[in-house]
Amino acid sequence: MKKNASVIWLLIFMLPLLSFDYGSLLNHPIPLLPNKTLDGKTIDENYFRGHVTIVSFMYIGCPGCMNEITPLNKLKQEYAGNDKVQILCVARNMKEQMVQFNSNDTAKPDTNNLQNIGYGLIRKAMKADAIQYTIQPACNEGHGRTVNGNEIRIASECNTIKDVYGIETFPTTFFVDKKGIVREMHVGGPAIKDDEEFYNYYKKQVDSLLAE
Repeated sequence: MKKNASVIWLLIFMLPLLSFDYGSLLNHPIPLLPNKTLDGKTIDENYFRGHVTIVSFMYIGCPGCMNEITPLNKLKQEYAGNDKVQILCVARNMKEQMVQFNSNDTAKPDTNNLQNIGYGLIRKAMKADAIQYTIQPACNEGHGRTVNGNEIRIASECNTIKDVYGIETFPTTFFVDKKGIVREMHVGGPAIKDDEEFYNYYKKQVDSLLAE
């Protein structure tokens, strides 16, 4: 009975992964978003050219996404002296949400401002690290729905990542070569923050592309 239950849980876990078209972007140029990074830069073809880039697609509150921040920060530090390696977070959130998440602001949500729902508190509650690499919010201002005359803007209201990249499972991570071509994809994040096997797998992908 226990064996059957394990199989059932495995199938349930795999359902969203099976719906993802892994081959649609492999060995093709990575699509570009017009949204600027938090520091005001535009991600264009030149951003990828000559660099090995890890692109992490995530959203605030996703457990695997929160855990993946730690090994990505570690990789950022590992390659700090190598300007050929870069890490990009494409977030299914808006700019102010990511700023609040990455700050140390743990103020309680403001009931008069539905946009301020305590993203700093979410990071604190989930014991997630602040993101040390480049952040590109995928959602635009005013993206959401209206409830009782108030606009609620949340990550689930933004389908940009799904529409542009076909991604529905988070986190999904691309490994992009020096020509801007998606060479490898990984779906899912580590079960714990300090997962050495997960970190070593990512590092192996980066080193392989650097060697080309």
